[in-house]
Amino acid sequence: MTIKMIVKPLLALSAAICLSSCVWQLAQCFVREEYAGNAPRVIADKNGQPASSAWLPLSPDALPAPHAVQSGPASYGPGGVPYGYSSSYQNIVISPYPPYRQLNYKGFSAGSRVWDPYTRKPFYIPASYTIN
Repeated sequence: MTIKMIVKPLLALSAAICLSSCVWQLAQCFVREEYAGNAPRVIADKNGQPASSAWLPLSPDALPAPHAVQSGPASYGPGGVPYGYSSSYQNIVISPYPPYRQLNYKGFSAGSRVWDPYTRKPFYIPASYTIN
């Protein structure tokens, strides 16, 4: 047996392992988990105003845990209104306003203007590409 006969299969195996690792990491960017809890829903926008006044209590005891934002500074849409942050869960967006609560945006598409039910401020749903 020559060295070429040994090295060629090892290189092919190494490339296959590297490729599968890359595919796995890429899939993690697009596949989102189902959120286990009951995140509060965003409030729809109606002509620049909240569609309902279903504001949630601001009592610290009633608030869900804050979420650490690691996406950097917020980007802004029309009228200087910020975009929310994508999360690792499907249909969950992170509010761009401190303390960065996780909110359910099911039924709204990317670019929709919605309202944070805690801070009572508007933001846009970010573009999140998910496969589920």
